[in-house]
Amino acid sequence: MTWARRAVPAAAAVAALAARDLIQRDHALLRNFPVLGRARYLLEAIGPELRQYIVAGNNEERPFTRDQRRWVYASAKQPTRRRSCD
Repeated sequence: MTWARRAVPAAAAVAALAARDLIQRDHALLRNFPVLGRARYLLEAIGPELRQYIVAGNNEERPFTRDQRRWVYASAKQPTRRRSCD
């Protein structure tokens, strides 16, 4: 019976995170796939430590490095400012 006492709060926490992700408007990935999106962002956060020992470094990927890709994603997320033609 002790596993049930632990499983219910864990399931409630996951359900609360999923409900919060379904409501938010910033990240389409979290809105469409709440639990898997959280797993992706967690793996992104610990990615540098994993790549240090397992995979390639930030500058060894082709055709674009991770730093270049991060810059493109960040600049695509920022809203564009329109200039008025005076």
